[in-house]
This record gives sequence, structure tokens and C-alpha cells, in this order.
Amino acid sequence: MDLNQRIAASVGKRTDELLALRHQLHRHPELAFEEHETARAVGAFLSTLGIKYKSGVGKTGVVAVIEGAKPGKTVGIRADMDALPILEQTGLPFASQVPGKMHACGHDVHTVIALGVAAALTEMKSELAGRVKFIFQPAEEILSGAQAMIADGVLDDPKMDVVLGYHNWPAVEAGKVGYNADVVMASADAFDITLNGREGHGAHPHMGIDALAAAAQFVSQLQTIVSREVKPISPAVVTVGELHAGTARNIIAGSAVLKGIVRTMEAGLSEKIEQAMRRMLEGIKTGMRVDYSLDWKRVAPALRNHKPTLERLLKSAREVLGNENVYELPEASMGSEDFAWFAERVPAAHLRIGSKIDGLDTAIHRANYDCNDLAIAVGVRVMTRAVLELSSSP
Repeated sequence: MDLNQRIAASVGKRTDELLALRHQLHRHPELAFEEHETARAVGAFLSTLGIKYKSGVGKTGVVAVIEGAKPGKTVGIRADMDALPILEQTGLPFASQVPGKMHACGHDVHTVIALGVAAALTEMKSELAGRVKFIFQPAEEILSGAQAMIADGVLDDPKMDVVLGYHNWPAVEAGKVGYNADVVMASADAFDITLNGREGHGAHPHMGIDALAAAAQFVSQLQTIVSREVKPISPAVVTVGELHAGTARNIIAGSAVLKGIVRTMEAGLSEKIEQAMRRMLEGIKTGMRVDYSLDWKRVAPALRNHKPTLERLLKSAREVLGNENVYELPEASMGSEDFAWFAERVPAAHLRIGSKIDGLDTAIHRANYDCNDLAIAVGVRVMTRAVLELSSSP
């Protein structure tokens, strides 16, 4: 029996168990840094395999290491665990039992895939060179969990030579995997702005300083940054998602609070956008007589693949699935992924695992989202083969 057959046989024995665990996690979704029951379920599964683990890493994260029988590299696998504040509308028999919370991004599936890899590698430990480090991460949806785990030392003891990530992708047919050759997802920078004017009677606007009017003008002006200051071939998005101002219909708003996010892919572009925003705020201050404060935070860098690591991952994927089932995606995503914090520090590769369900019009972060169960077996088989190959590579 060749390597692929043995991996497939190991996965086949566990399929029902992995599906049942996925359904359990889906019924009980937990938001960022609240993944206590999810972490306990991960720990319980690892314990049945005889794998020691550490919990409470990055608040609610779990880390486990499998030692191979031969010398080799340390390969990391990261799986995110958190859910979203969405009311599920799927009608599935294992739908969320927690009102207003849902695994609408498939992190339940990601968690189960990593556990499936742990199970397969435990059975094949005699062939594992080096070691594999499993990182079950909280709070990906708010782009905070990776940094929390890094702050708790997840990159150390043992240090990883490479780290692998993955995400189910409803746009990719089940049974296939997709990849991006370079940039996978955009960076994310968050900004919070407060404009301070002066309240006044709505009938006497000249006696106040209207922060709401200034905010409206600023939001419109912001859109010219992308359209007139960023190269047309450079992807960039500036979004104001919140604007809070005013207390009554007949009172001039004395202050306005704006919250938004910037997405870019090119190095240095978010800094350029920040500079343009500060320049515009200075103009609003002069022209509209408001004071301002701007808090700018780098939430996540752009996620880029390390090309040699990606090539080895794709080689394993082609060996498992066949060349025709591994293809380059037409474009990267303007969404963000805090796996990028790991990829900034360790050579990394990220794969999209097909999760399309024929006849279901959906996408991640939708109330009707569901993941094709085939993504679990495919993910386990590909990632298991990749770990075995990468850990023994020169």
C-alpha cells in the first residue's frame, strides 16, 4: 500500500468521527476569545490520541506537538476555531443552538481537519521526520488571535521551520484545492476618528459647529484617495463602516465618531493612505472648524505565500488529488487573515480547500453558509501528505 493509500485508509476510518465532531462544534459556536468548549473538545480529541497539549495559549488557544521517529524539520499547522455573530438560517439538522452565533466561515471544519491530520500522523508516526506543531487559534474573525498566541510564545519551543494554513472556499468545487501564487489576502488597517465641533440649536446653525456635516463631507472625500491617489492597478479599499453623530433632530451635532478599515496588498500603500487621510483631516479642520483625533492600528499584514514552501505544498496536493484538481485561483481576496502574522515570521503557505455544495448559492459570512463535508477528507489527506513531505525535506 503506497503512502496515499495509507493516508486515505487512516482518514476513512475516522470519517464518521470527524463529521460528528464537526456537527458538535457547529451546534455550539463560540465567538472570539470565548472558545472554551471548543478548546475542551480539541483537548479531549487529542487526549484520545495520546497527544499532550497546552491550553490557554493566547487566552483560549491550544497547542500540541507530535514528535516523529526520525530527525527532521518542524512543520506547523494552524486551524482557527471561532464563530461569527450571525443568526444561522440554514435549516441544517446540526444548526447552531446558540441564537445569534454561527460557524458561518467554516472554522468548525478547519478545526476538525487539523485534528484529522493529528490522528493520521499518530498512526504514521514511524514515518514522520522531525515534528509537527498544531496551533488551534482563537479570534481569527476579529484578527486578534494570532498576535495573542504569538505574545504567549507560540512561535517558540519548538520553533517552526515552516507553517501551513488553509481555508475552505465555497467558490472552489469540492474535491479540488485552489491557491494564489503570491498574495493570498489583503492587509487590514483599522482607523477610529473623532470630530469635535460645538452643539447648537438646529434653528441657529451659525451658532454651532456641525460635526455631522463635517463627517459627511469627510466620508465622501475619503473615496478620492483610492480613485485619485492610488494606482489603478493597485488593489485598495477604504471603508467607513460606522458613523455615530447627533442626539436629536433639532440639535447641531457637537461630535461625530467614524470607524473604518483599509485593505491593501502592496507594501507601503496603507501608510500612504494614512498620510492622505491625515492631510484631509487637516483640511476638514480648517474648512469646517472641527478638531479631530485619529487612531490608526495595523490589524493584519497582507498574507503572502513563501514560494518554496508553497511549491512543496502544491506538489503534495497534486500527488493526493491529481494535477487537474489543483489550480491557481484567478485573484487574491481583499479580505484579511491573521495567519499573516505567522507568515511574516515563518515561511508559510496557504491553501483554499474546495467546499462548494452544488445548488447552494452562498459564501462565507452568510447566514445560509454551509460547507461540503468532502472538504474535511480532502483537507486531512492533503495536509497529512504535506507534513510528511515537508518535515523530511532537505
